[in-house]
Amino acid sequence: MIRSHPLFSRAVLTTLVAAPLGIMAVLAIAVLVPATKNPESKIYASSIGYPALQRLTGKPIAVKTVAVAPKTLEDNVAAPGESVALHKIDLRPQVSGPVEQVYVEEGQSVRKGQALVQFQQEPYKNAVDAARNNAAISEMALLNLQKSAPVKLAKLKTDVELAKHRLAIASTKVQDMNSLVEKELKDQVADGQHRLAIAQKKLQQMNSLVQAGAISKFQLYDIQDSYLARKKDLDSTKRQTINAQIQLYGSQDFYTTLQQNLLGAQQELAHTQQEIDNELGNARLKLQNDKIALQNALKNLHNTVLYAPMDGLVSWVNIDRGELAGVRASRPLVSISKDFAIRAYIDQAQINAIKVGDLATIRLMSYPGRTFQGKVIRLNPTILTSAGKRPKGGIDRRYTYSVWIAVDDLQMAAGLQGYVQFNKDKANLAIPESAVIHLSGGEGMVMVAEAGQAVVKPVQMGRIFDNQREIISGLMPGEQVVLSPRGINPGDRLEVRSQKSEVKSQN
Repeated sequence: MIRSHPLFSRAVLTTLVAAPLGIMAVLAIAVLVPATKNPESKIYASSIGYPALQRLTGKPIAVKTVAVAPKTLEDNVAAPGESVALHKIDLRPQVSGPVEQVYVEEGQSVRKGQALVQFQQEPYKNAVDAARNNAAISEMALLNLQKSAPVKLAKLKTDVELAKHRLAIASTKVQDMNSLVEKELKDQVADGQHRLAIAQKKLQQMNSLVQAGAISKFQLYDIQDSYLARKKDLDSTKRQTINAQIQLYGSQDFYTTLQQNLLGAQQELAHTQQEIDNELGNARLKLQNDKIALQNALKNLHNTVLYAPMDGLVSWVNIDRGELAGVRASRPLVSISKDFAIRAYIDQAQINAIKVGDLATIRLMSYPGRTFQGKVIRLNPTILTSAGKRPKGGIDRRYTYSVWIAVDDLQMAAGLQGYVQFNKDKANLAIPESAVIHLSGGEGMVMVAEAGQAVVKPVQMGRIFDNQREIISGLMPGEQVVLSPRGINPGDRLEVRSQKSEVKSQN
């Protein structure tokens, strides 16, 4: 039996253990070293990656850049659509009743003012006749009042003037009588008092003569009788004065009666005037209301026929002859449409690519194998979110925008299904997708090489075309954008190797 040397065995064992480790180390170096310089690897942006090592040694970091430049981007946007009317009027009944005639059918062209549907007119004609009769009666009543009122007022005004005249005459007579009676009574009383004073004086003289014995007592008696007669005359005159005053009071009462008669005539005139004014006002109001009722009846009669409000196409008829229709109908009886266009439903991510005036190619299922040209005439800036509703014609309108396209040389009806393609070649600024650091909601960040240093810039981005990201704002043509900028920090020194120059050197 042969024994192995101990030293030989140990060497073999060491070799067997060390060889795999060496191979693993070589493989690790062969894999890790390139990975530290590969911007696409995770190690590149780590603490042992190429940028970190260059930063640690104070050396610039070699990066690849590309110049920002306009690029022609072929933007093909296709969307489902359907033909719709730009102008549509739904006609609902303004009266209620059975339908006598339906003059049109769906798809029929009509002119403005053309009769479409007619309701039964007999009840509305009767209503017009009744309203016209009521208006005529009210007008006649007003005319009669207007004729009779002046006659009645003229008579009352005459009574007032006559009462004024009588009162004026009575006033003059009373004043004249007062003046005359007062003067005569004063004169009579004064004359009686004067005679009585003379008689009294004679009586006193005769008393003196009788006492002196110059005359007889019989003569004194005569003088006394004369004095008593004068006193009696004065008393009679005073009584006449009282009677005259009583007569004056009677005249004053007559004057007051005439005043009351005048006041009564004036009050009756004012009251009658007020009554006539009220009657005339009520008659005018009734006539006005009857005329309004007549106008409404005529309007209802006119509304028994639905007329086309514009030239167009009958896109909907929802009534037949003999059916009942009312003003509370929830659905229109007839719809008139005009100026048809294709309404396309664009995804919200593509709406920024469409502008008013853009050309489009339309393919309709009703015209297989044919294409039509059109132009965008309207954009709906609001989003359609009809989630939960059943899509019409197989079109899912959830989270879409509407775009209207006018089609050239095609007479369409509503509801035609098809597809719309917007072919747009435009030159916009663009950069490779690998240059984008961050992107959220159209806002992104890129790394730009400026004067040998890394600078981060915010940009607004659009869509992506063949791995090229559209730049809306934030960059200028000619700026050098760093490709795969992971691991590069703002302010790092850079050694720029443009992608274009590197390609040339490789060639």
